[in-house]
Amino acid sequence: MENPMNELFLANVSFWFSSGPLESLHLWDSSLGGILYGISSICHYLGGSSFFLGFISFVYIYTRPKLAFELALGLLTSGILGYLFKFYLESPRPFPYPELFDEKAFGMPSGHVYTTTVVWGMLAYRIQNVWIRFLSIFIILFMPFSRMYLKVHYLGDVTLGFVLGVLHLILILFLLKRYYDQKEKVFIETKHYRTLALLGIVVTLSPITLDSSFLSEEHHYTLVGMIMASGALGGFWLGILFYPRFSKKEFYTWSMPKFNFNFVSPSFGNFWIPFFVRLIVLAIVISLFYIVPGILIKNSVWKDDLFLRYIRYLVVGFALVCIVPLVLQKIQKGKFLQN
Repeated sequence: MENPMNELFLANVSFWFSSGPLESLHLWDSSLGGILYGISSICHYLGGSSFFLGFISFVYIYTRPKLAFELALGLLTSGILGYLFKFYLESPRPFPYPELFDEKAFGMPSGHVYTTTVVWGMLAYRIQNVWIRFLSIFIILFMPFSRMYLKVHYLGDVTLGFVLGVLHLILILFLLKRYYDQKEKVFIETKHYRTLALLGIVVTLSPITLDSSFLSEEHHYTLVGMIMASGALGGFWLGILFYPRFSKKEFYTWSMPKFNFNFVSPSFGNFWIPFFVRLIVLAIVISLFYIVPGILIKNSVWKDDLFLRYIRYLVVGFALVCIVPLVLQKIQKGKFLQN
């Protein structure tokens, strides 16, 4: 005789990881299908690593370095933990995989929902602007819907991703408030920077020990995502440590001059010239240390090498934090990096 409780449990599990809830979201396709698909596609890229790389780099160079570090910390730690959960939970995605969105790692929890909740939640908490907060909350709330609408995640995947994201956000804000908010300096000045740098590399490289020739395809792609996040975190850590060794103290923090709407005013150029100079330097560094190496590795026999992928993201993380502002300091004695 079958146990009714077991039947109820299996029915609940089946609901959370079935195509039923996903198909039900397409009931509006006859009238709103194009709009829902368009917004869901945009959310897919707004929660992706490439967008966050560019966005956090922009915040770092143009507005508030400290805020950029907080966003990067939230993004990379949630990314690592999200992939770690995926690796061990081994929960498959809806089949077949949507080829357009190239999602081949395990499904639970949803990494897009997890990291979006942390990063956009932190942005809404830090920036007291009603429109930014509205946009952030909209993206956070719509992201679970979009992942299911595109049929790349089950209801259980996005639910766990959202819960973990909220808990992660609360924890990281608590830690930042206790250990970081009271400090004016963004970078770390210490004589032990070499030791701390080596420790950071050892810790962030440790996920590579999970690699094995017996891993499934889903395990491999999940581990790839974990290595990318770990490498970038290691690069950011190195940049925070090494930047004070090469920079002058007056360049420890920066922002942009206030925007002037008077197009004929001489001060109008004081905003746009630094804006484009910083943008050009940022674009060159990202191209040299991220885009070009990615193309070369993709077309080589080392395209699946995890250690090389770690080094690539370590280097680009370090370049964004340390090399970009150092280059700007050399251009007319830092004229375009000063407020």
